[in-house]
Amino acid sequence: MRGRFIVIEGIDGTGKSTLAAQLADALRVRGRQVLLTNEPSKLPSGKLILERLTDKSMKLTAHEWLGMFVVDRRMNIDTIVKPALERGTDVIQDRSFYSTLVYQGEMGISASEVLKRHEGWHPTPDLVVILDIAPRFGLARTRRRTLGLGQRFVRQQGQKYIFKDGDAPQTTEKLNFLQSIRRRYARIKGPHVAHISVREHEGEDWRDKSTPELVEEVLHELDLRTNPREVIDNKRYADKSGGGDS
Repeated sequence: MRGRFIVIEGIDGTGKSTLAAQLADALRVRGRQVLLTNEPSKLPSGKLILERLTDKSMKLTAHEWLGMFVVDRRMNIDTIVKPALERGTDVIQDRSFYSTLVYQGEMGISASEVLKRHEGWHPTPDLVVILDIAPRFGLARTRRRTLGLGQRFVRQQGQKYIFKDGDAPQTTEKLNFLQSIRRRYARIKGPHVAHISVREHEGEDWRDKSTPELVEEVLHELDLRTNPREVIDNKRYADKSGGGDS
């Protein structure tokens, strides 16, 4: 039996890596074999991308970035993802070509060109989870994770946002960029795509959902697409048991 291909996407600060790890544990409890992977990959092609991303002196065009990501992705799919799926292993991947659609799309490359570069070799995921969060909260969560600082933004002169109790500003240029990326993610649709909010209303306020809560949502979306009969039966039995005499 072929494994399931699950992709997790979203802007920085949505908790993709944490969700991927706990989702893998939940699937293993169900008796599934699971492989975690990510993009850029850990292959030489992926390490080269990370080197370029951290080198501020490197100025690459949108098409140069596209070429590097496509090469790394093809290596990752052909040598890691497809063999695992064929063995019956579920693959959970942190980012895929949907990131290219939104990030290189923001740099001016059309969706049709990105899709054409992946035509014929990139498998269609069984489930694409797009985690959603307002960029100001995503940036704050990232800041807190790396430096243990507070989450609240304070607006300063010169259109800069600084983290409360922190000393490193984030310009509104960064905030505006992530807002554009978020809008691009929101436009991705399809029967295999699930948009899941990382935060929810709690009374008159908002709260971050816990990772176990998000895992349950993802498992439900996965079952709907890959095991719908079980979902229908579970709901039918739950409805029957809930309607009996106490």
